[in-house]
Amino acid sequence: MSNRRLRVLLVPDSTYWITGTIAKSIARFNPWIEATIASGPVIDQIFAEQPELMRNFDLVHFVCPYASKNWLPRFRDHVPCVTSHHHVTDWELIKHNLEGDAIIVGAPEWAEDVQGRGADPAKVFCVPYGVDAEQFTPAMGDVREAIRRRLGIAASATLIGFFGKNSSNDDDRKGIDVFTEALLSLKPKLPQLAVLIIGPGWNPLVNSLNAAGVRCIYFPFIPDLEGLAEMYRALDFYWVTARVEGGPVTLLEAMSTEVCCLTTAVGIAREIVRDGENAVLLPFNDAQSFVDKTCALSGDALERKRLGRKARETILAEMHVGLTALRVRDVYAKAFENFAARRNDLLSDKLQFVDASGSEPRADRGPQRGSPVGVEVATGSTKKKTGEIPLNGFPISIHRRVRMLESLAWSEHLILYHRQRAVALKMIMKEWARNPLSPLPARVLLRRFLPVSVVARVVKLKNRSRKPVASYAKSVP
Repeated sequence: MSNRRLRVLLVPDSTYWITGTIAKSIARFNPWIEATIASGPVIDQIFAEQPELMRNFDLVHFVCPYASKNWLPRFRDHVPCVTSHHHVTDWELIKHNLEGDAIIVGAPEWAEDVQGRGADPAKVFCVPYGVDAEQFTPAMGDVREAIRRRLGIAASATLIGFFGKNSSNDDDRKGIDVFTEALLSLKPKLPQLAVLIIGPGWNPLVNSLNAAGVRCIYFPFIPDLEGLAEMYRALDFYWVTARVEGGPVTLLEAMSTEVCCLTTAVGIAREIVRDGENAVLLPFNDAQSFVDKTCALSGDALERKRLGRKARETILAEMHVGLTALRVRDVYAKAFENFAARRNDLLSDKLQFVDASGSEPRADRGPQRGSPVGVEVATGSTKKKTGEIPLNGFPISIHRRVRMLESLAWSEHLILYHRQRAVALKMIMKEWARNPLSPLPARVLLRRFLPVSVVARVVKLKNRSRKPVASYAKSVP
């Protein structure tokens, strides 16, 4: 049996967003994994410079379904690969994930979807995203009132939340049209109505709501989960008006914080929301239903509190990330099995993992389903490490650079897709201060703050001169 942990490369779209949080949870709650978390843009650069590092991994898990388009063909002949199917907006952009040795979905809805598109049911696994129920906790004492005072929200106001990023709103899958219509109809009925919107790219929405008399408090980006969890504690309601969702993770976070949630039957909501018991299920494309139910509940604080309390009980019993993240063990085992079958090999001894304590993991290790006490015991020793990004597969000498690249990649994303230039500029300048001898922050600053036409010409010239990344086999001695 192997006496080391399984070396896993987890590839999110960004360590700063939802798939990055999922990757960190997998690493945190599976001590038999020696994890490296690096986003698609970062591995593009790191492996172009040091392709030999690709051999430092026993398995690659593409948490982002887009990064796998380029890297799945380069890895799959040499290590098992796990892909992800969160939801569908344009199938052509993500259909390559069917080639994974195992496929993870976040809800049964998407298991059915990907199987209907040709995936082998035996390699499709539902691993709900989960939520850190120790981070997303309800407000205690006068904490809620203190947060609202800082936000400038009166105690008597009705505050509705919506968190997400605009670049994920393909074909208005998040139902922003319904969200807007409902708020405008609700305003005359609840004069003290206010909305808290968090996430990049919503400036036009915020401006239009403010212009219509609906007060908006807007944060384009909150970098840490602690700050985000605080925002949920200020809310009276959390709305999900979406038509298509992989999670939504924000619904789980709101439920964990004991917020009264109104949601359509998207993604995991179909599985965990019991209408009128722990949240409210409403029809798709029906703004009036959100208006009517919010009005009815706005004057009934006891009922909102009851729904919120039951919501948290559901999260602790079914959706705490300490429970859901453990399920990747079966996924990785299937990936090794299918990889061996593709290569006509015997099953690799890497299937026999050991955990951090040096003992073989058992199926009954870790928090137990339905047991909040088990969750607290499992997470106690690791809670301080939740913000760290493991980079075990990279030499220590480049860790600082990798973290800088993650920050710069996210800042460019904020500029290119969300028009959040002020937030991005702050991040770039922060990295420049941390890495004064590196030319990269200055390059990003010049590239992204020059006129678009100039940037396009520079990128075109750069792409012409760039050599393609070598394949796994050719790049490794």
